[in-house]
Amino acid sequence: MHPFLHHPRWLLPYLGAWLLLSMFPAAILGPMDVGHRLQAVAITVLPTLGFAVATLPSWYLCRVLPLDRSGALRLATVHGIGALCGGLLWLGLAEVAARGAGLVPGWADAASRLAGHRPELVATGAVFWCLVAAFHYLLAAIEAVHEAEARAAVLAVRAREAALAGLKAQVHPHFLFNSLNTISALVTRDPAGARQACIQLADFLRQSLRTPDARPIPLADELALARSYLGVEAVRLGSRLVVREVIEPGCESVPILPLVLQPLVENAVRHGVARIPEGGTLGLEAWRADGFLWLRVTNPVDPGSPGAGGGGMGLRTLRDRLGAMYTQGAILDARRDGDTFRVVVRVPLEDGGEAT
Repeated sequence: MHPFLHHPRWLLPYLGAWLLLSMFPAAILGPMDVGHRLQAVAITVLPTLGFAVATLPSWYLCRVLPLDRSGALRLATVHGIGALCGGLLWLGLAEVAARGAGLVPGWADAASRLAGHRPELVATGAVFWCLVAAFHYLLAAIEAVHEAEARAAVLAVRAREAALAGLKAQVHPHFLFNSLNTISALVTRDPAGARQACIQLADFLRQSLRTPDARPIPLADELALARSYLGVEAVRLGSRLVVREVIEPGCESVPILPLVLQPLVENAVRHGVARIPEGGTLGLEAWRADGFLWLRVTNPVDPGSPGAGGGGMGLRTLRDRLGAMYTQGAILDARRDGDTFRVVVRVPLEDGGEAT
């Protein structure tokens, strides 16, 4: 399909350029006096614009005969014939325009102005054909570059989705290993709790399997997934686990990469709250500021365990997933501050500003 059909706004500048080119054959026909020069312009403008429109289908010929895959002889033959036909076409259009101009009072001799100039006008039409062909080859080259960029973008997206899928696949075995250990510990001392943990685990897996590998989901769904995990751990820890949520209104609808919160709350429980005999409070916050969605998960750590509170694999995997999903703007900052370990995640809002 001709690019002008995709971008009709390009047609006006195209015709404007041909309007300027029409001055070339007008100079061939027009003598020095102003009156006859206007006559020459009138004879050449409409044929040139008509020629520019009539030769637009040569785009398809240029697509069939690309410069890099067609022999020089074949190109010369085809475009040589095209140039001859283009020259005759332009002369024919000029003849019609001259006869039409002859109907204007005072311009009865307009048709006679072509006499003696027909070879030059045929050559002009041939040059115009070459200009049209060159223009279409340039358009084809630009289109090929855009197509290559589009293919590269698609491949990049697919590669990113594959990377996200692979990283997400690492989350589930890690979580299952920890959850099964939790259930195993409950089987002998709290069979009812083990059964409840199995139910909670099944609910979590059902929800996580519904989430896409790479497509963002609303934060509300991500919160529901994290709460399902906390439900599993609440069976084991009981009153030792206290969850405090502070979610800014409106944040629930913000899209976010799946399985962001679950690894964070898992680390907070297993490397923080669960290691303290009296337990503690897990903080979960979400808010918007400066065009970003901010998430913060905090948990207490055992003062006697230097460096505790972090959990390496979950944070490393999450940092890789954020880097694969968001090309820029996303950060994950994890640090211990006294007896508290906090993780802050920042991801860009889709609209570039705060949602309302």
